[in-house]
Amino acid sequence: MIERHQDYLLSVPSVPAGGLLQVPLQLDTDAPFALRLVKSRNIGLNGWRFTTPRHAYQSNQLRTDWITPVQQGQGPFPSRGSIVYEELIYPPGGTIQVDIGNSTGEPISNARMLFRGSKLYERNTQFVPTYPERMAVLPYVYQVIVPNVAPTGAGSTVLNNQLSIANDSDFVYRYGVCDAFTLAVEGGPIVPSGAFTFSEVAVQLRDESKKAYSNLPIHVNDLFGAGVPNPTGSGSDDDSVLFTPGLITPEIYLPRRTNLYFDVFRDDTGGGMIPVNLYFRFCGMKVFQR
Repeated sequence: MIERHQDYLLSVPSVPAGGLLQVPLQLDTDAPFALRLVKSRNIGLNGWRFTTPRHAYQSNQLRTDWITPVQQGQGPFPSRGSIVYEELIYPPGGTIQVDIGNSTGEPISNARMLFRGSKLYERNTQFVPTYPERMAVLPYVYQVIVPNVAPTGAGSTVLNNQLSIANDSDFVYRYGVCDAFTLAVEGGPIVPSGAFTFSEVAVQLRDESKKAYSNLPIHVNDLFGAGVPNPTGSGSDDDSVLFTPGLITPEIYLPRRTNLYFDVFRDDTGGGMIPVNLYFRFCGMKVFQR
């Protein structure tokens, strides 16, 4: 069996007051899907639940992936998601039915549910390279800068960005970081206050043959995380524990002289938003064959 990282995203533009029942997420037909983590965005404590491969609910009531501390006056805090253990294996072409709660009395905009795991392929049906029998490894970071990503409109979609692996070794991609921060130069030009600000950025990873690792673009802080901590505890989807690297499970093994492609999409409509330079860091290990 061959495992390949896979994200499935269910995006609901508007959840009415009272919530929605049985919203379908259609899975691909090329392989079974092993679900290992579920994460919500813009839902908070309103709750969610989903069905198993046997079409029964995984929980008897709505649940949340947010953390509510025992001590009063603290939190709630977002998390990296709820682990699903033991994994749930859905058949090719299966459907996950999702209930989304809404007790706010107002519609919830842009609710998202991320289902993370692996596609499971029979051996010799996919090109999935792996470690040589004898090797030496070295921790390493590849950086790719995507410049001047506009808030909306022209320049807000940047396709076919490339992480190109050097000729000297293979590379194992294990976790990623993306932010808009860079080092200032003393005496240099004054940087506009909005130069490091973005909110709605999504990314879709693709392998050497342009086959995607997700059904839709994934929010950059769910896929990568950010490299500059900013734990506010304010109860937003992107504070506290979300400012940690995004793990890729299973890791993605990239042979020398190959590419990992990724598409960037931005849709920031808030006041003061300006183009940003996005610094993507792909972190893992160089692998030297011996």
